[in-house]
Amino acid sequence: MTQVIAVTSGKGGVGKTTLSANLGAALNDMGKKVLVVDTNITTPNLGFHLGVPLYPKTIHDVLKGEAYPEEATYIHPTGLNIMPAGISITDMKSCDGTGLDNMILDLVGEHDVILLDGAAGLGKEGLSSIKAADEMIIVTNPQLASVTDALKAVKMGEEMGTHIIGVVLNRKTGKPSDLTIEEVEALLGHPVISNIHENDEVQDALASKTPVVHYAPDSKASHEIKRLASSLIGQEYNVPEENNKIGLFSKLFGFFRR
Repeated sequence: MTQVIAVTSGKGGVGKTTLSANLGAALNDMGKKVLVVDTNITTPNLGFHLGVPLYPKTIHDVLKGEAYPEEATYIHPTGLNIMPAGISITDMKSCDGTGLDNMILDLVGEHDVILLDGAAGLGKEGLSSIKAADEMIIVTNPQLASVTDALKAVKMGEEMGTHIIGVVLNRKTGKPSDLTIEEVEALLGHPVISNIHENDEVQDALASKTPVVHYAPDSKASHEIKRLASSLIGQEYNVPEENNKIGLFSKLFGFFRR
């Protein structure tokens, strides 16, 4: 049975597209047939993140009835299936996400997991991806303004009957201004299912237009994303032994420095 999961947020810039691309790549590496769909109709970024911003056919053409979904689906060099969005002004003006739920319904059964990289905020196209999904992941940064906006996405998902898997707390810095996991859970009313710290390798991977799970597979961010991906499909993820040893050494070293 196909899992259709919307990756959404209350505001832009929280790392939603980065998470969508990397979750898709991680799940693909785990042997799942995955499709990542850019449902950010007006300000798409998935193609840029994966290094191929221009495609002959896109989700815009499908929603306008000018292409079949398979014509707008491409296999990325990583093996991941993606359906990008067009980046032209014409595309932006000619489509608003209407019919997205029917299009996704037609794709059910052809993939193990369909990830919808939703638009930021709660405009019409953002709501379209929530409506088209069975489940959703909320992405937020650990700042109060970001979490407050995420709460709006939570409420909308609850009203629309979309099951909220949980919250991904992204770009945590460890600074005193960061909200704690407990504070975020109390504000949003849903569990934090992943806690991804700020990581230079994520930014380097973005610059190289390669998912960080491939660019730096042994980075902390990559292991956390792979752990999250495993949990989505009911599998257990074990960090390689050498990484566990490094983590244990760091904890012990930090203890003795106190």
